[in-house]
Amino acid sequence: MPANHDHHKVVIVGAGAAGIATAASLIARDPSLDIALIDPADVHYYQPGWTMVGAGVFQAPSTARPMQSVIPRGVRWIQAHVQGFDPSGQTVLLAGGRAISYEQLVVCPGLKLDWQAIDGLAQTLGRNGVTSNYRYDLAPYTWQLVRSLKQGRALFTQPPMPIKCAGAPQKALYLACDYWRQNGRLGQVKASFCTAGNVLFGVS
Repeated sequence: MPANHDHHKVVIVGAGAAGIATAASLIARDPSLDIALIDPADVHYYQPGWTMVGAGVFQAPSTARPMQSVIPRGVRWIQAHVQGFDPSGQTVLLAGGRAISYEQLVVCPGLKLDWQAIDGLAQTLGRNGVTSNYRYDLAPYTWQLVRSLKQGRALFTQPPMPIKCAGAPQKALYLACDYWRQNGRLGQVKASFCTAGNVLFGVS
């Protein structure tokens, strides 16, 4: 690759909703801006939509797009894994040894979920009435559970920070309860919300 392609005025690590939105905002303000977006994925997932999948509002495939189709026009996509950072040298180190230098760096690679941190969780997710809207393949199972529950207890949990979206567990609760209300089941379904924090929204 030509040497001048190894340096960009702005380098953004992560092409999730945050990275794409940041790139789009910057290029809209200054179309001449030299921006590179680094992400290895072939598919961009709109993760906030998964709560709506779990509520039967969206279909899961509508939350997935080819990565190339969501990269803002004028932004260079570097499809690679980031291996590390060299702040003193203002470079991002890619797998394979390549380095990309920058003037400004935005780091938003997202969070990696640790399902193994809860004993037995990984083995039971997607079955036995256990689900999570934090995974593309599980959100449809959430909707299946909401639709099929006629009576009994529905337990919603919110883990401690840091989490991908603090509102997602609450949205799952509200949307599920609304479905049960509309279908005359809310009296028979007892919903409980268990949060690891002392407050719902991070403020007293």
